[in-house]
Amino acid sequence: MDRFSKFHPAVCFLFFMFVVIVTLMFVNPVFLGISFVCSFLYLLKLNGKEIFNFLFKFIIPIILFAGVFNMLFCRYGVTVLFSVKGINFTLECLIYGLCAGLTVADAVMWFSAYNAVITTEKFMALFGAIIPNTVLLFSMTIRFIPLMKRTADEIKEAQTGMGEDTSGLKSAIRRFSALVSISLEKSIETADAMRARGYGSKKRKAYSAYSFKAADCAALILIAVLFIFCVYSAAAGKFEFSCNPVIEFNNLGITAPSAFLLLSTIPLLTDLTEDARWLYLKSKI
Repeated sequence: MDRFSKFHPAVCFLFFMFVVIVTLMFVNPVFLGISFVCSFLYLLKLNGKEIFNFLFKFIIPIILFAGVFNMLFCRYGVTVLFSVKGINFTLECLIYGLCAGLTVADAVMWFSAYNAVITTEKFMALFGAIIPNTVLLFSMTIRFIPLMKRTADEIKEAQTGMGEDTSGLKSAIRRFSALVSISLEKSIETADAMRARGYGSKKRKAYSAYSFKAADCAALILIAVLFIFCVYSAAAGKFEFSCNPVIEFNNLGITAPSAFLLLSTIPLLTDLTEDARWLYLKSKI
């Protein structure tokens, strides 16, 4: 069970936004490595072993592609790895490219965890009172995508059951035409149902099933303090990393990476605390 996802949606939403912002601010191997490990471990907690398939098929290729691409098309640095027809390919270009790829990979992994934690219901509870029409449109769009896929599969199964050939462009165009017709009909039915329920006729009150508790307040304060400290460290030039012309770190210190490590591990520490509490209570039975 993921205890962190039980926090108020505002706490979870701000955590993911803050940790991604700090990841993008500190483009250096230390902070990116911390972000990568923490996001991977949290996704492993959320999705189990399926994350390894995602890691090897998508995340690692992104990192390697960015590193090789930057090394092939950028010209800076003094540490020459090899030369081809007088063109030098340097370690500095490779390292910076890997860091850029790791930045993208970290953001993708954190947003993957975001999608698992912040459901449509939580998103609507969080922003429904502020931008109700936009949130409603967003939630309907998210629902519409899997609904269209399921309808397309049903149309293809119906064609197969009728003995029709489902291969080829002509068959695909027929299925697409039927899918568009069904989608438009369902859209009209949804609009009529919402109008019958009085949507848009008067000012609506936002309903939320989530209450802001003391634990949510404490978690939010901790997340905000760590985020502010990380932003201050970045503005003050702490733990700067450069690849041009040589690889070097400036203003090294343990406080900035420690604060980011604590910020990134809040979901894991929350789950670990809950698991330890559960084992303790289980031992008392």
